[in-house]
Amino acid sequence: MKLEMKGINKSFGPVKVLFDVDFTLENNEIQALIGENGAGKSTLMKILTGIYKKDSGEIKINDKQVSINSIQDSQNFKIAIVNQELNVFKEMTVLENLFVGKEISNNGVINNNEQIKLANSIFKRLGIKLNHETKVKELSIGMQQMLEIAKSLVNDAEVIIMDEPTSALTEKEIEILFGVIKKLKKDGKSIVYISHRLKEIYQLCDSITILRDGKFIKKSKVNKITFDEIVKNMVGYEMGVLIPKKPKVKVGKQLLKVENLSIKGKFKDVNFELNEGEIIGFAGLMGSGRTEIMNAIFGVDKYETGKIKVNGKNVDIFSVAKAKKLGIGYVTENRKDEGLFLDFSILLNIIINNFRILSKKLIIDKRASELIANKMTSRMKLKFRDLEQSANELSGGNQQKVVLSKWLASNPKILILDEPTRGIDVNAKKQIYDMIFDLKKTNIGIILVSSELIELLGMSDRIYVMREGKMMKQIVNENITDETIMSYMMGGIANGY
Repeated sequence: MKLEMKGINKSFGPVKVLFDVDFTLENNEIQALIGENGAGKSTLMKILTGIYKKDSGEIKINDKQVSINSIQDSQNFKIAIVNQELNVFKEMTVLENLFVGKEISNNGVINNNEQIKLANSIFKRLGIKLNHETKVKELSIGMQQMLEIAKSLVNDAEVIIMDEPTSALTEKEIEILFGVIKKLKKDGKSIVYISHRLKEIYQLCDSITILRDGKFIKKSKVNKITFDEIVKNMVGYEMGVLIPKKPKVKVGKQLLKVENLSIKGKFKDVNFELNEGEIIGFAGLMGSGRTEIMNAIFGVDKYETGKIKVNGKNVDIFSVAKAKKLGIGYVTENRKDEGLFLDFSILLNIIINNFRILSKKLIIDKRASELIANKMTSRMKLKFRDLEQSANELSGGNQQKVVLSKWLASNPKILILDEPTRGIDVNAKKQIYDMIFDLKKTNIGIILVSSELIELLGMSDRIYVMREGKMMKQIVNENITDETIMSYMMGGIANGY
């Protein structure tokens, strides 16, 4: 199905967010839609799926002008979306999720046999195996994603929009997903692929459309545009090297030492140390135990055996409060559920770790709070309306900056960053990298957990590689390649230090 959006305009009150945007998707095409957070990608797709109404412009399907004013309209035109935040009912079965709101019935009675028959047909077509009686909560995130794709085929969608589909998937699940997407293309479907992962776009997509500040900037065949050209078109200026040059900082005293730390079924006999002015990286596939180790160090999970030393002294960290007291900060990988109070203001999110300092008799010193918040937002180059703006109104990159501001306001000596640039745009990544290196210069010790090897190689002084809960290797970050790290992650090089 050929799809055209021409001259699309959209405003929310006095704020204009789309300016005469054009977007064309050819029949049987996988097209990337990219741009910084706030570029207008989601708004454009919400217009296409009937969630928002355009102010002006036209939409054509197979060269015929159509009106899409509701979600039902988009479904009638065979358009479906697989959102980054999966829209599943976890207590319901696979089959119930697949047909919720689209039940096959005879005279008001659900025809279970027909639903099972269609479900099996869709699963076979996608090349996946799902038990229709399994509750969705028992599925991995990857299989929940496959279920979402399967749901789009119940109505035989011709255009499928995928919004950051790999953000929470393992490498193996990504491989399976790419196989499914290629099968969909082979079946004649057209795919809109929204992602910040440029490597995936080169692997998967036929073409690319770039938006910036609510405007159409460029469309190109993927094999006709370079990485540097994509970045330049996204941000509007030459980015140069994405990761800045690592500053030379003299490593100071030992801040943290972990000895033989273990939690049964999660990780075993983990050893590492962190010094002042140092960035250590943790590499590993999802499920390798990286985040579980960080949760133990921060008191979220109770470790069973082993020792933790902070500033040379043995400590027991069995609560988050104790970790904070010891000067440890933790930017978690799930900023929306664990890092932010989305309905709270920017101000409250930033000062929440410092209520005791900033309040007297439970009354917050607003002036002192605003001074701290303004200092942090300026330092982080946060884009916002005012300090009372809700965190849920911000783009992903700016939300991450609020989380970072919250922890920096408490002056930690040890800062854990778990996937600090996941799901944010290139420009925001660059700003966060600059901030991390600025912290390094102040002798803060930083632990960087990342799935992006280029990020670990560009930022870390030493890299610890995890696999299936075991520490595979400690590598000094000098003249090493991502292939070497990946080999340890995949178990291709023998264990040991």
